[in-house]
Amino acid sequence: MSRFKYCPQCAKPLELALHGEMQRIACPDRACGYVHWDNPVPVVAAIVEHEGEIILARNALWPPKMFALITGFLEKNDPHPESGVLREVEEELGLKGRIGEFIGFYPFERMNQIIIAYHVIAEGTVNLGAELIEWKKTPLEQIKPWPAGTGYAVRDLQLRRGFTPPPFDMSMLRKPRNWHEISEKLLTAGQPSAEEFKGLRAIGVEAVINLALPTSDHALPDEDDILRGLGLRYHHIPVLFDAPTDDDFERFCAAMAAEDGHTVFVHCAANKRVSAFVYLWRVLKAGVPREIAERDLLAVWTPDPVWAAFIAARV
Repeated sequence: MSRFKYCPQCAKPLELALHGEMQRIACPDRACGYVHWDNPVPVVAAIVEHEGEIILARNALWPPKMFALITGFLEKNDPHPESGVLREVEEELGLKGRIGEFIGFYPFERMNQIIIAYHVIAEGTVNLGAELIEWKKTPLEQIKPWPAGTGYAVRDLQLRRGFTPPPFDMSMLRKPRNWHEISEKLLTAGQPSAEEFKGLRAIGVEAVINLALPTSDHALPDEDDILRGLGLRYHHIPVLFDAPTDDDFERFCAAMAAEDGHTVFVHCAANKRVSAFVYLWRVLKAGVPREIAERDLLAVWTPDPVWAAFIAARV
C-alpha cells in the first residue's frame, strides 16, 4: 500500500476504491480521476561469477551474516536490462562483467518489485560501493538459497548447472504476522501475502486451511488460484469471528483429517480463530494434554469472551 494520503493533483484525501479489479488508493473526486496504480518497480539482479565462484554481498543496513545478490533499480536511461545489471555490478563491486545468461523474472511482492535476474561473469578486483559493507565468495553448489525474491534465481541456476540445491535458508524466510509453529507438520499465522505463500511452499507446506472471511483484513481475493498455481491443496472454511459454530469446527476437523501426515499451514486474518480451533482439535481429536495445547493458544492471544465461551463449552 502506498504511503500517499493526499491526491497529488487536487490535494483531496485519498480513499480505497476498486479499480482494475483491485483495491487501490484513488481520489474520490471523479472530476479529478487520479488513481495510484502502484505497479511493480523493475529491479535487476546479478548472480556474479568471479574466478569460478559466486560473489554474495551484505548491504550496510542488513544484519550480520545476511548476504545476497547484487541488485539495483532499472534506470529509465538503461537501454536494456542487461546493460542495467552490468552497470550495477560495476557500481557495487567495481568489476567489469559480461552476461552469462538470463535466468528469469521473480516477483518480490513485499517490496512491490519485479526482479530481472542474470548470471554475470565478472573480472577485476572487488572494490565495494557505498551501499555495501562486506562480501564473500562461495561455490554456486554450496549456496543455500533463500525462499524469497533472488533466492529463487540462485536455486534455478543451481538446477540448470545440474546441482542438487541445498535446503532453503530458513533464517531468511519472511514469516506471516503472528507466526506460530505447533510442530514441523503444523504451522499457523495470520493472513500471508502471495510472496509469503511461495516461501511456505518452498519450505515444504503441502496444504493450506483458511478460516478467514473473503472480506477479512488483507484477504487475497484470488488465494485459491495462487495456491493452485503453487501446487498446494486448499481448504477454505470462512468463520465469523464473533459467531463461530460447531459446523465450522467439524469442517475444520475434517480438513485436518484429510491432510493427516502432510505439512499443513492454517491461517485466518490474525491467527486468533486458528489458534482456538487448533487448540480444540489437538485436545479433542489428537489427544494432546490441555496444558500443552493451552501454551500454544496463549502464545498467540488470550481468547475474548466469545471465543472463551466457545472453547469452554467443548472441553
